[in-house]
Amino acid sequence: MNVKVRIHLRATVVTGVLALVVSVALGPLLSAQGGAAGQQGGRGGGPGAAAGQARDAVQAPVVGTGMILGQVISGDAGTPVRRARVNLSGAELRGQRSAVTDDEGRFVFTQLPAGRYTMNASKAGYVTIAYGAKAPGRAGTPIQLADGQKLEGRPISMPKGGVVTGIVLDEYGEPTPGTPVRALRTVIRTGERRLESAGTGTTDDRGMYRIYGLQPGQYVVTAQPRNTGLGALQTSVAGEIEAVLSQMQQAGGMGALGMLAGLAGQGAQGGRGGGQGGRGGQLGDLLQGMAGGRGQQMIEQLQQQLDPDGNTSVGYAPVFFPGTTSPSGATMVEVVVGQERFGVDFQLQLISTSQVSGTLAGPDGAPPSGAQITLTPVDTLPGLPGATQTVRANQTGTFNFRNVAPGQYRVTARAQNRLVQPGTEVEASAPQAGGRGGRGGRGMNVPTEILWAQSEITVDGRDVGGIALQLQQGMTITGRVVFDGTRLLPPTDMTSVRVTLASVGAQDGGFGNVPPATVDATGRFSIAGVAPGRYVLRGNATAGTGGPGVGRGGALAPGGAANWTLRSATAGGSETLDFPLEIGPNMNIGDALVTFSDRTTELGGLLQDSQGAATSDYTIIIFATDRRYWVPQARRIQSVRPGTDGRYTVRNLPPGDYAIAAVTDVEPGEWFDPAFLQELLAASMRITLNDGDRKTQDIRLAGG
Repeated sequence: MNVKVRIHLRATVVTGVLALVVSVALGPLLSAQGGAAGQQGGRGGGPGAAAGQARDAVQAPVVGTGMILGQVISGDAGTPVRRARVNLSGAELRGQRSAVTDDEGRFVFTQLPAGRYTMNASKAGYVTIAYGAKAPGRAGTPIQLADGQKLEGRPISMPKGGVVTGIVLDEYGEPTPGTPVRALRTVIRTGERRLESAGTGTTDDRGMYRIYGLQPGQYVVTAQPRNTGLGALQTSVAGEIEAVLSQMQQAGGMGALGMLAGLAGQGAQGGRGGGQGGRGGQLGDLLQGMAGGRGQQMIEQLQQQLDPDGNTSVGYAPVFFPGTTSPSGATMVEVVVGQERFGVDFQLQLISTSQVSGTLAGPDGAPPSGAQITLTPVDTLPGLPGATQTVRANQTGTFNFRNVAPGQYRVTARAQNRLVQPGTEVEASAPQAGGRGGRGGRGMNVPTEILWAQSEITVDGRDVGGIALQLQQGMTITGRVVFDGTRLLPPTDMTSVRVTLASVGAQDGGFGNVPPATVDATGRFSIAGVAPGRYVLRGNATAGTGGPGVGRGGALAPGGAANWTLRSATAGGSETLDFPLEIGPNMNIGDALVTFSDRTTELGGLLQDSQGAATSDYTIIIFATDRRYWVPQARRIQSVRPGTDGRYTVRNLPPGDYAIAAVTDVEPGEWFDPAFLQELLAASMRITLNDGDRKTQDIRLAGG
């Protein structure tokens, strides 16, 4: 990581609060850029918000007196961009409004209520960009609009998109029309780097493709042929053999005619589908070899490739630039603003593919009809599309994967089993995929458990059979929920409390989500059928009241209903909200504790430049000073862009010691990178938040 940090520190007193002034200017953080707008603090929601949205659906749009005007210009020449689409969104709009720029690139939104808005501009061939963003893919500046305010924003500079173009050839150097090519960029999602599709193209009759509208950054470019089986190759070869036979017959080559006729007959029996490739050169070699006495050997080699009953098949593998079939061996292609990157060429490669098959049995040994089996390559890139295959077992429990390239794989199986509740009419049933089947039908809240199985295999071009998977019951997590507060009452009905177990990051087993916990009237909960993986406990609860929205002391809660805040979720001696819980085979948890609180923290203030004027050209990052919490998707790390009024707000940070820094430019999600946080730590101001604190912390940037 290449990080350039420019630091200016100055201490000042702001409304009785000591502020250490920080200005951090960051150059390129990583060569891989892109991603969506960064996470921001202060999220709300819950049942009260959901109810409000339902009411909004039938209410007339809110009409106000505010106005936003602006212009969209090109990032290279600064000329107006006509017919660009500008989108404005905000909670006060109850949706989104759009406008199209005129010939001068201008747009206007009228009758806007006071509130906080976000805005972006887009057009084909350009890169979508948010208002106030430093670069494409960066977070924009929220617009704070007052009643009756007419705000003329700064021009939105929309850069031209980059282009990647090249040629895709087959193994004989001939064009391959209709081959999909995809550009994948590295982004940070949930605190972890992964690939995300940024653009696609398809080769024409010359084998050429062109992917346009790309953000600046680095890309993995891959060609993924549609046909990967052997059948079409056999059919193609058989047709070519027949053409050669006709030519040989005219030339009187009857000696070779008999052998080739037999070969053509066998080739015509090939399966359907699969990749195509020319064999003219190989057939020419065959004829020359026959004349030289090598005919029989070459016939055997060609016949082995065409044998439909053999154990070996061939197909085209996905190829990564500059020409490798291994995802980890891909070379990144860098694209700058408006650049057309030529020469990103590929040559497809025929490889030996295999069938992977086996049987799946339930815990009782019976075949679980409809269970889902997934084949995941170990040598892959996070988020790589098409890297995983999924099939379902048939009624006998048999499953089969076709056209599997050589490599290391993980085979996982998943099914759901309905649990029998004592005293109910729901009877036990065999494990069902997706939780369907059995008595009761839809609409009944019948608890289910996940059954799982897993195995590691190696594929080397030969068929792999005899894989025996037996589903086993998942692990169990039990615990209780508690409420710690003085303002709100615990829920009247404890069974309304929702406790869930969410997987974290790239789940190795691919077992999917776990059904929510069942909470009884005493607040105890149980989660059954937990497969191996990394998890975090979450929950939400609505306050119980003597009347709608009334807490202790009769105070009306905001929005008519008050929600408890999840403060802690421990299991196995670990705080899962900070450090994911590792669940392994035969590992049951019985001490889980989910704690809700009615005390939340809030940190806000004004960001000012060196002259004391409000500014919004920075991203504010708040992070725990304790390095143990510098983990992906950490709740103790938040970022926020100040609005056009320079004000920022961050809510629901856990009590603790924090550092605050303002940076001019940062890749979305980069604040979860420990190396990046280490750079900021020495250039940051410090603040301590206690339980329930509401603190104001203004930040004034130093000059220079």
